[in-house]
Amino acid sequence: MKSRLCDEDGRLRSYVRVFVNGEDARGLGDAKAPLKPGDSVSIVPAIAGGR
Repeated sequence: MKSRLCDEDGRLRSYVRVFVNGEDARGLGDAKAPLKPGDSVSIVPAIAGGR
């Protein structure tokens, strides 16, 4: 799963958004964002499309 979410340097890929309790993890330390029991984590891939 990590290889899908992170690049070779361990940073979150640009097209993946991770939210901790509704807050973007990039502002919380990316993949090193601290978590506590009961926290909600959402992983949202980029969605593109259209006509």
